[in-house]
Amino acid sequence: MTDKTIGPEAYRQVMGHIPTSVSIITATTDAGPAGMTVGTFTSVSLEPRLVAFYVDLGSTTWPVIAEAEYFGINVLGSKSQEMCRAFSRRGQDRFAGVEWESSDRGVPLLDGATVTIECAPYRVDRIGDHLHVVGKVLDLVKRDAEQPLIFLRGSFVDMSGRS
Repeated sequence: MTDKTIGPEAYRQVMGHIPTSVSIITATTDAGPAGMTVGTFTSVSLEPRLVAFYVDLGSTTWPVIAEAEYFGINVLGSKSQEMCRAFSRRGQDRFAGVEWESSDRGVPLLDGATVTIECAPYRVDRIGDHLHVVGKVLDLVKRDAEQPLIFLRGSFVDMSGRS
C-alpha cells in the first residue's frame, strides 16, 4: 500500500488502535493560565533531559502557551476524563472548576495529574500538519499512584480492564 491509497480516515482509524496517555500542557500567560490537551507525549533524551509532544497546526492555544518562559506537562490519571474533555474544548475557560496550584516558576500544575513535569522550551519543529515541541525538563514529580488515563480506539480505557 502506498501513502496515496491511505486516506486520512483510514489512517486515523488504524492509528487509533495504538494506546496513548493523555496530558494537558499548561502555562501562565499575560491573560492568565492557559492549557490544552495532547495525546502524544514521550521521553526523548536522558542527557540533556528532554521530553516531547505534538500540537496540531490549527491549535489556537499553542501560540499563547509558546510565548511563556516555562510550560507544564500534566500526565492525567484515570479519574480525569472530564478534565481531559474540558481542556479539549474551544472558547471556554478551561480552568473553571479545576483544582490546580502554581509552581515556583508560575506553571499551573493540575490536581488529578499522576505526573507533572516543568519544562523550558527547547525546540519546536514543523512536521507534517503538526508541531513537534521539545521541552527541557527542569523539574518532575510523581504526584499520585492512580493509573494513567489511556485513550484507545476513540475512548478512554480503565487500566483494570473496564472502559
